[in-house]
Amino acid sequence: YGTLPSRRALKNSRLVSQKDDVHLCIMCLRAIMNYQVLSPHGGDTVVTGATTADTVFSPSPQYGFNLVMSHPHAVNEIALSLNNKNPRMKALVLELLAAVCLVRGGHEIILAAFDNFKEVCKEKHRFERLMEYFRNEDSSIDFMVACMQFINIVVHSVEDMNFRVHLQYEFTKLGLEEFLQVRGGRGSGELCWGAPPSLTLPSCPQKSRHTESEKLQVQIQAYLDNVFDVGGLLEDAETKNVALEKVEELEEHLSHLTEKLLDLENENMMRVAELEKQLLQREKELEVVKVCWGAVGAVGSGEGMIKEKDEAFRRHYGSEPPPVPSAEPPPPQPEPSEETPRPPVLPPVEAAPPPPPPPPPLPPPAPPLPGKCPPAPPLPGASPSIALTVGLSAIRIKKPIKTKFRLPVFNWTALKPSQISGTVFSELDDERVLEDLDLERFEELFKTKAQGPALDLVCAKSKAAQKVATKVTLLEANRAKNLAITLRKAGRSADEICRAIHTFDLATLPVDFVECLMRFLPTEAEAKALRQYERERKPLEELADEDRFMLQFSKVERLPQRMAIMAFLGNFAENIQMLTPVWSW
Repeated sequence: YGTLPSRRALKNSRLVSQKDDVHLCIMCLRAIMNYQVLSPHGGDTVVTGATTADTVFSPSPQYGFNLVMSHPHAVNEIALSLNNKNPRMKALVLELLAAVCLVRGGHEIILAAFDNFKEVCKEKHRFERLMEYFRNEDSSIDFMVACMQFINIVVHSVEDMNFRVHLQYEFTKLGLEEFLQVRGGRGSGELCWGAPPSLTLPSCPQKSRHTESEKLQVQIQAYLDNVFDVGGLLEDAETKNVALEKVEELEEHLSHLTEKLLDLENENMMRVAELEKQLLQREKELEVVKVCWGAVGAVGSGEGMIKEKDEAFRRHYGSEPPPVPSAEPPPPQPEPSEETPRPPVLPPVEAAPPPPPPPPPLPPPAPPLPGKCPPAPPLPGASPSIALTVGLSAIRIKKPIKTKFRLPVFNWTALKPSQISGTVFSELDDERVLEDLDLERFEELFKTKAQGPALDLVCAKSKAAQKVATKVTLLEANRAKNLAITLRKAGRSADEICRAIHTFDLATLPVDFVECLMRFLPTEAEAKALRQYERERKPLEELADEDRFMLQFSKVERLPQRMAIMAFLGNFAENIQMLTPVWSW
């Protein structure tokens, strides 16, 4: 027909060609960003201008992505390509911008590009045109997925939490959350601010077109899962502060209870130590009472023997003792009518008139021993019980000696007074021995340190319950007593002993003493009590000598290992001798 095209057709074709050119450029840029451009010298070309004449060869390898990133206007032009009406084109642009945003330093480039977009397109707020496209272009699922992915990356790829909240608020002002709740919440479950990551969205028969895409739903849910609920965070912070204050209060209360418990434990330990001392004192008093009762029992047995001898004597000589010459009237005479004609009855009466025998007959009847039979006739004017009492008068009951200090107790049973007859103890006079012996010096040498201070035994029974020890002891009574005996045998001070342990000095501490001392390694309870006493800054002078030694002894570093090493060194020669075989030729 040969007719020329109309002006409108030419204009439309020109616009179509321009749009196709923009789309082609974006496709080329994506190809450049995805592949490496090799230089003739083995390196990559770095594009610093818009023409090939400005191409600079770099010996170091560079990727096409970095070439686009380094261009001052490339990213801005890509962002401006969002004004294209082709949804596929806009989806491609958003994918490229999201890829740039994930590179180090790319986030700032993207924000600068959208600032430039705001100035060029005369926007009131940044990302305003993008949100307008997102609300209106709901016919293209690919574009909505790319747009939602880009928003996710821009907002949530920032490390600074405050900046992240700022970007999130920008999209909130543009109506993103409201749009997601209105368009997506009704069809796929209610989408709320700050939804938890574990939220499962129920399905609904009425769905909008964009919720039909699983990819879009994933992007929407990812954005809502990563949203910062500032109000909830503030409430959590306040709750955390309240919880921390409560925890601090509980910790303070716990510390007070712990201190109170430690005080009660210390009081109980001191009370137990005091009760053990009182128990030991009562046991000693009980031993003294047992000895006294043993002596009384011996006397009682002697009296029983006397009664038995008296009864045997009565049985031997009749129910009544034989008549003794005295001033008593003679037995009743028979009646005169019967006795006068019989003269033989008179001789028995003649024995009554003679006077009592003179004193010389007294020596022959000596006092009998308790174990022998009584003599036939007793002394005139005396009964058999008196005679036996005289025999037992030689056994004296000795009173226990009262000392000023407590002395060690021997593990033997005291003899009864009846058992010492004929021994050296029966002739031993304790009072004379005490006059010759310096008892005060004797008590100073043999007093037991673990028994506390000196006791006034004269009034011990009346004041035993009121007596308070001037020294504080934290060790068990028997353990402290044994430790005192061991230290007294060593004759070394605590400093010398600890110094010898530090230097493994077996010349100062013999191996026998080391083995004895290993039995007194401080237990965990003793170390805890001593540390608590020292932590409370109580005066160490109030501690007993054994407790002060144990406190210094427990401070030796690696004490059990050092003691074991010293014992091994001391017994090494003996062990070698025992292990060496004996050859018999």
